[in-house]
Formats: sequence, C-alpha cells, structure tokens
Amino acid sequence: MTTRFAWMALLLCSSAAIAQTPDPCATAPQTCATLIETHATSETRIPNTVVDVVVSVSASGKDLTEVQRTLAGQSNKLLAYLKGQQVERLITTSVSFTPDTRSQRSAPDKTVGYDGSARVSFRARTDKIADLLAGVLANGADAIRSTQFTPTEEEITAARRKLSEDATKVAIAQANAIAQAAGLRVASIRNINVDNSADIQRQLASLSGGLLYTDGFTGGQRDRASNAPSPIQASAGEIQLSVSVNITAAATR
Repeated sequence: MTTRFAWMALLLCSSAAIAQTPDPCATAPQTCATLIETHATSETRIPNTVVDVVVSVSASGKDLTEVQRTLAGQSNKLLAYLKGQQVERLITTSVSFTPDTRSQRSAPDKTVGYDGSARVSFRARTDKIADLLAGVLANGADAIRSTQFTPTEEEITAARRKLSEDATKVAIAQANAIAQAAGLRVASIRNINVDNSADIQRQLASLSGGLLYTDGFTGGQRDRASNAPSPIQASAGEIQLSVSVNITAAATR
C-alpha cells in the first residue's frame, strides 16, 4: 500500500508541475517566431549561340575491302575539313559495316555487297553554321542527321545564377511585406530551396525537308565539284529559362 500511495503522489506532483509550467509564447511573445513561407519564380530568354550537329558518311559496294577503303577516305576528308574549321567537340560517334543480302528460295541468304556508315558530331558557333552545313556535304558527308541549337553551358549557368538571385530577392521582399502587414518583422531566414529542375523551353531551328543529302552522283562517285551545295541558312532561336525559389522566414514582434 505504501508503494501505491507513493506512485500516486508522484503522479500528482508531476501533473501539477506540468500544469504550472508557463507558456513562453504567452509570457515572452518576442521569443516565439512566426514562420512565413513565400515563393517566387524568375524567367528570362537567352539566345542560342552554338549548334550541335550530327552528320553521316556512307559507302556501298560488292567488296568489303573496297567499301572500307571508300568509307575511310570520305571520313578522313570530312574530319580534315572540320578540324580546319576549328569546330568543337569533334568526335566519330559510330562506325558500322553490314552485309547486303538477298534471299534465295531453298537456300541461305546470299551476300551481294556491303554497306558501311559512320557518324560524326561536332559543335560550332551559330554564325558559322550556314557555310559548315554546306561544307560538310562537299567534304565527305552524305547527310545532315540532326542540328540542335543551344546556349553554351557557361551561358546557361550564368543565367540561372542571375535568376536564382532575382527570385530570392523577390521571395524575401514578399516575406518582409507579409510580416510588416501583420505587425511583425523578419528576424531570420530559416530555409531557402532553389528548384534545380529549372524549366528549359527550347526553340530549335528547323531545316525543311528533314535530312539533307549531297546532290549528284556519277558512276557511284559524288560529283562534288559541279554540284556543290549552297549555304544552308537556319535561324538559331533562343531558349526560355525559369528558376523557382521557396523561402521560410521567421518573423517576430
């Protein structure tokens, strides 16, 4: 019985102590912060200053060795031209050879020739692209596979940095305005979150007709001297960048 009464007494004392604990926000409201959450988005448009291009080289014939030799000659000519134009990120992305087969009745497929192909990608400034697109077709390439206009990574990073700064200033200004309207003042910024998945809306130049092929064939060889392609004009366009910032501010009286 003594133990039971002792526990009851302890519980009563504890309950009384909890009930008598003063509310710090009631006795010293200046020590209790009110949290204010605000959001701001900043947007801008920046021009595309470079273009990433993929072109292809192909060769066909009955003899594999001859196809390899032809493809190597065209590829070397293309690479030499592009190096002379001082393009960036020049790389041969793929090389392949496949047999050209013909089905036969009651017999295995017959190899009648070989097809070889290579793809080369590079980056160039937009002000040089018209002549480059024509130049690659006159120097070994058979087709322009893709063109993607974009700002440089450095330009995108700089633009995002500026957008982050602007959006943060707007979000903090909103928090200050809300606090002032409530008779408070912002004492500190508790949290800042920048949306890293910033929206990028690209406006890409389009080349009419899809793939662009070299004109002119004479006896299976390209007559590039008499059929030199004209410069291919394309509008570089621009992209839209968007950065969002969320902040949590602590306001007190």
